[in-house]
Amino acid sequence: MDRRFNRDHEDEANDLENEGQLDTNGVDRYWSETSDKNMSNLEPLLRRRINTTSQIAIVGSNVCPIESLDYEIVENELFKQDWRSRKKIQIFQYVVLKWAFALVIGLGTGLVGFFNNISVENIAGYKLLLVTNLMGKNKYILSFFVYTACNLVLATSAAALCAFIAPAAAGSGIPEVKAYLNGIDAHSMLAPSTLFVKIAGSVLGVSAGFIVGKEGPMVHTGACIASLLGQGGSRKYHLTWKWLRFFKNDRDRRDLITCGAAAGVAAAFRAPVGGVLFALEEVASWWRSALLWRTFFTTAVVAVTLRAFIQFCSTGTCGMFGEGGLIMYDVSSANVMYSASDILAVLLLGMLGGIFGGLYNYGVDKVVRTYSIINE
Repeated sequence: MDRRFNRDHEDEANDLENEGQLDTNGVDRYWSETSDKNMSNLEPLLRRRINTTSQIAIVGSNVCPIESLDYEIVENELFKQDWRSRKKIQIFQYVVLKWAFALVIGLGTGLVGFFNNISVENIAGYKLLLVTNLMGKNKYILSFFVYTACNLVLATSAAALCAFIAPAAAGSGIPEVKAYLNGIDAHSMLAPSTLFVKIAGSVLGVSAGFIVGKEGPMVHTGACIASLLGQGGSRKYHLTWKWLRFFKNDRDRRDLITCGAAAGVAAAFRAPVGGVLFALEEVASWWRSALLWRTFFTTAVVAVTLRAFIQFCSTGTCGMFGEGGLIMYDVSSANVMYSASDILAVLLLGMLGGIFGGLYNYGVDKVVRTYSIINE
């Protein structure tokens, strides 16, 4: 019986070979390709390592352009000995430089915020002035095409800058800053090119009439300014300053970027306390009491800088700044007067808003709980 089974098995194998279904050359080729694939998996994904940060040296191949930042301090004996060996003058210089950097970040972010305001109001003001003059001459069709062409040129310029120079500047910028402050560093997230495109793109986009604000771009701008100061400039563009390279570590750079993000909100809304609360509640995951005071100092510098330059331009030396560049009617001539009945109405609206808000939250909570019970 065994002999007959073996003979039948050999006959079936011969039949498969004769029919072309069992090709030994194909099997050998399959195993050779499989071995080549396995060998290729052992090679690094990136042959040339790209490191977007220069704080620490990473040994080996970086398989992803997104890196994790080290915010924790390893308090071993070597670290403690290093701090104990420092002189008092060195510690004093370190503390003074922290506050000096906070001052420079506030000044830089305040200047950028003022530049954005003056640029938007002048570009949009002259655009609307041109269209208004054409409409005053009964050239309605021409004014429509001029208005459309101006917006098209501004929008195309903003899109081209973002697409071809710094794609990392796309979007508001708040998610990128949140990611960095939570320990994630992506390629060109806070680069000088991103800073330039963020400023120019936001100015052109708002002037073109897009429904965009300046909170997100200003937060990203403040973070970029803080990052450049923290790493001593940009080595790629040969704009480095050795006397600024005192904070070449992730922890101090994180604190500076937190101050920059808060300064961006303060520049957008001229609200120093709002900037501090935004950094504390929204973007930062690591917080200390010392950072609170430096962040507030940075936002206060931003508010003072904006107030000083706006007061300077109130004399009419900055073009159409303050003349209603984004609107075609004047709202500065109205005198607002409040009476006791108005205050009572405001209090009543506040109470109704709180009551309805609480009822809404209560209803949402009940719906979510019911949905969870149904899906269990």
